[in-house]
Amino acid sequence: MSRLIPLNYDKVIKALSKIGYVVNHQKGSHIVMRLDRKERYMKLFGDRKPEYMIVVPAHRPMGKGMLRTIISEANLSVDEFSSLT
Repeated sequence: MSRLIPLNYDKVIKALSKIGYVVNHQKGSHIVMRLDRKERYMKLFGDRKPEYMIVVPAHRPMGKGMLRTIISEANLSVDEFSSLT
């Protein structure tokens, strides 16, 4: 099991975009991403139920707690997320 380290929000957005999320809109310091390519997500992770909308706060660096929340909303493990970054 890999350790979770704080990341900047741009790296989190890049990692989520690799599995099919795209930026929907931004309001203030909150970036809303939606799952656009569900077939890409299903091909990588099988029959999981991810959230269709994920809010990513534009923080540098993002705390471990918020990062864990985003990872769980995407229905990923820490190892899977770490392999995307």
